[in-house]
Amino acid sequence: MVVDYNAFTPGRASPPQGLLTVLEQIPGLVMAADQTELLYQQGYWASYNLPYFQEIFNASGTRELVEKYGDWFTYDRNPRAQIFRRNQTLVHDLDSMVRLMRSNNYLKDPLSRCRGCTPPQNAENAISARSDLNPANGTYPFPALRQRCHGGTDMKVTSWGMAPTFGLVAASGPTWDDVPPFRWSTSPCSDLLHMGHPDLWTFPPIKVHWD
Repeated sequence: MVVDYNAFTPGRASPPQGLLTVLEQIPGLVMAADQTELLYQQGYWASYNLPYFQEIFNASGTRELVEKYGDWFTYDRNPRAQIFRRNQTLVHDLDSMVRLMRSNNYLKDPLSRCRGCTPPQNAENAISARSDLNPANGTYPFPALRQRCHGGTDMKVTSWGMAPTFGLVAASGPTWDDVPPFRWSTSPCSDLLHMGHPDLWTFPPIKVHWD
């Protein structure tokens, strides 16, 4: 996704051409298109590791995964798509954008529930995944939902005001707003090489300036 802030004017009602360009590629196929009009219609653009363009979706084998496993592999009905659709209206400033991008309330969010999983609550099914929190002895319909050393490891957000100076808000480490913070010494991932890392990852977001 490429955002051209030179094309953006705050408060402008009509979509300017070229504000948002989306590109997807797989070996042998690249697709790109201006998605500014859809961005203005929806009020947001969400991306979550599933193909948007139908040609990429079909050629990548994702259609077969949908036929085998269901909506989890669809672009518009997977858990992250539904959470973004429900919660994007809660974003009104940088702080609320950070909260959305770091969100994982899998124990209470019905959209994080997994059909065919035991237990049904699944920490993969959130905006910032925490698959390390899924029980090792659970049952899961496919490997992406099991316990694994996988998830969101950071977050970066910029804005129209910060972009000219390449400023951003960044957070390091797995999310810990509504879930236990990641700790190497008690994690099922503790055998992975992590030389030089702190044990406990409870770092708050920081504003990054380059001047």
